[in-house]
Amino acid sequence: MSKICAIADLGTNTFQLLISPLSEFRVEEHLQRPVGLGMGAMEEVILQQDAMDRAIACLTEFKHVFLAKGGDMSHFYAIGTSILRRASNSIEFQERVFSELGIRIRIIDGIQEAEFIYAGIRNSLPQRWEKTSLVMDIGGGSVEFILFRGEQVLYRVSLEIGGLRLKSLFSVDNEFNLSVVPDLDAYVSKEMIPLLEACREAKPTVLIGAAGAFETILDIENRGGGTPASCELDVPAFLQHKTNLDALRYEDRVGYPGMKAFRASIFPYATFLVEKVLRELALNELWFSSYSLKEGFWFTELQSSISQP
Repeated sequence: MSKICAIADLGTNTFQLLISPLSEFRVEEHLQRPVGLGMGAMEEVILQQDAMDRAIACLTEFKHVFLAKGGDMSHFYAIGTSILRRASNSIEFQERVFSELGIRIRIIDGIQEAEFIYAGIRNSLPQRWEKTSLVMDIGGGSVEFILFRGEQVLYRVSLEIGGLRLKSLFSVDNEFNLSVVPDLDAYVSKEMIPLLEACREAKPTVLIGAAGAFETILDIENRGGGTPASCELDVPAFLQHKTNLDALRYEDRVGYPGMKAFRASIFPYATFLVEKVLRELALNELWFSSYSLKEGFWFTELQSSISQP
């Protein structure tokens, strides 16, 4: 029996777990949990007690699932991103996780996060992918962008414009409303200036969305038949669904066909970002990849591992 590893992505909004053999990449388990670690922490950047409690409960579940499959905790990797980079009490939370669960959290910076995401994306795309492409991974706190052509990375950046962060800055009664769009657009436009300049020079022809909100975009298209490693999305259909969803109240958005309830609140902010990038760069091709940070971590740091009998 081959050894297995667990890779936990501790995002600002969602915690995810991937379990794979160490000897070859294969998804044996994939879990997503709406932890909301960054809830209430976007402005003062202090993790709230209830959010830390939810995170501990989720990591407890992840640990039990891994051990039940015969995992060894020396091969459990927990990766902290945006909110754990920024929170003033991040170390306190990390110490609590280690004390209660024996799990050490590795905090990575935005550039390392982008590198893992790129590695995941590259391994999900059709072979001989030569298009100049822009990868976009929308998290709760940050959004990672990677511009590449063939095997060459041309530009990468992590911007603090994730869905939960934008919601904390631009909302009405703590929910998305079309009235916030002008201010939202002005803010994001300013944050995106260096990215758009790099893209206008390199001229990408396709936007590739990594997991997360893009998985919901795929679900809303109602493809059926499971989630592929990668596939092309229908841009006109995406734009029509975006228009429909933007006009809905949160209560109605939750019931929209294909919508995951835990994404409904920040989904309009994510689709705003996608539509803005498509429009600003005049892109007509949009792809989805189910691979992201977790998969990229495996291909980057664990691929050389050899299972022992």
